Amino acid sequence: MNSILNSISYHAVYDASIREALVYASENGFAGIQIADESPHISFERLSAKQINEVKHAVQEQDVYIVLHASDAAASFFQPNRHLITGIRNYYAALLEFAHKVSAKLVTVHLGEMTSFRTDSQPEYRIPNEDFIFYKKVFLENLDFLLDMNKKQFPICVENYNLEQSTLDMIIPYLERGDIFLCWDIAKSFKKPELEDFFFGHLSWVKQVHLHDQRRNPDGQVRTHCVIGTGEIDFKTYLSVLSKADVQDFCIEVRPREKARESLEILKQIIKKLN
Repeated sequence: MNSILNSISYHAVYDASIREALVYASENGFAGIQIADESPHISFERLSAKQINEVKHAVQEQDVYIVLHASDAAASFFQPNRHLITGIRNYYAALLEFAHKVSAKLVTVHLGEMTSFRTDSQPEYRIPNEDFIFYKKVFLENLDFLLDMNKKQFPICVENYNLEQSTLDMIIPYLERGDIFLCWDIAKSFKKPELEDFFFGHLSWVKQVHLHDQRRNPDGQVRTHCVIGTGEIDFKTYLSVLSKADVQDFCIEVRPREKARESLEILKQIIKKLN
């Protein structure tokens, strides 16, 4: 179980800078940080060459690691417009270059979704049938492009956020070959038996895990990214299984970082009971 404690990061979103987040992680018992590249003020693209070098040295000085979380829907692998595709590919090329410079442990992506349109029909249509051929072609081309740029420098992890069965079917050959891996966000598969069974059945493909609780508000709305142990998820069950897998990073996705610190202390107690 100590391997889990040696691989816990927190999601750096509200930190003043990447370097400041690395110092906080080191001083508060985290092994690393996950950079939220969706957040403009902490994105790598705003760093000068000097600042990137400072981040690199901070990783070494603080003895912590970096994992990167790419932008969400704006960098969708399903984007079919050739003009927008150029920008997305340029983004991923720059992201991987930064990952290399700071010796990132892994890179996690959201694959995105096909654009859907609600209809007043029974059964409801969501995506024009003629579009499926375009989406599948461009999805595979964009994924191949990313992997060709990466050249297996870092594990590329696909998160299960909005991961549909049709998309899962397309990436299984890549998973089987070890070209990509999985990031399991436990809260986002919670109470989805088929998806959970898939992850439990393919733990060798899981290289990153996102940890945060979920609870139901009095109005019935489900709230995620809550402090671990304050909601519905039985983390003991998941961690007892995941402790046997080759997971490289357990990221506490609870914000802000003070709440991630609370989660870390609770997580330590859960892990202690597993020993």
